[in-house]
Amino acid sequence: MGFYLCSRYRIIVLILVVLIMWQIYANYSHFMLKKSTTTSASNIVQLEDDSYNTHKQDKVKVRVYYETLCPDSKHFFVRHLGPVTEKLSDFLDVTLVPYGKATTTEKNGQYYFKCQHQEEECYANKIHACSIDILNNIVLAVKITVCMIEDNYDADGALHKCAKQLNIEPEPIINCAGTTHGSELLKKYGDDTHILKPTFIPTVTLNGSRDNQAAILKNFLLEVCKLIAMPLPPPCL
Repeated sequence: MGFYLCSRYRIIVLILVVLIMWQIYANYSHFMLKKSTTTSASNIVQLEDDSYNTHKQDKVKVRVYYETLCPDSKHFFVRHLGPVTEKLSDFLDVTLVPYGKATTTEKNGQYYFKCQHQEEECYANKIHACSIDILNNIVLAVKITVCMIEDNYDADGALHKCAKQLNIEPEPIINCAGTTHGSELLKKYGDDTHILKPTFIPTVTLNGSRDNQAAILKNFLLEVCKLIAMPLPPPCL
């Protein structure tokens, strides 16, 4: 009988010990889960805070040297620059340089241009230059130039069509293209282009480097993503 009571007490004590240990484990698990949740929330706040995002502070600097009636420029704008800028606008600092293989001469204080695709291209280059200048918003400038480059042989018509799509007033741009200011803008882009001396149009530089042109023109998204700091944005994954 005594042996039976002793065994019974041992079982009760063992059960109590198991219950106590289970309670301790449950409390610890709850604490760790709460801590993990808090840390995750904190990380999310950090990811949403620009001060933590070095890639937003140090954007990839993209310069695109192009001309408006060039088929290769059109292909790059429509297939690469437009979609990538739309997806990664927070990570890119884009500069557009509409000039290409043109030449500039000055006579009696006026600038005269000769373009690879004749006078139509010189005028379309001015339309692009004035759009970039007047809009003063590179994302919007990329959108309208991508739209216009599909039909730049009628530069005014392309501008009106694309300006309507983007809710932009076209008249200030047309007025700019017909004045000395438009010529001054195009001359400035010519100076920029002559410094680089591109052998192919378009030429695209990333963070000041013109290396790997074939790779950039083939897969612009991939080459840009290689230069973005971690964590990578979803379009790069």
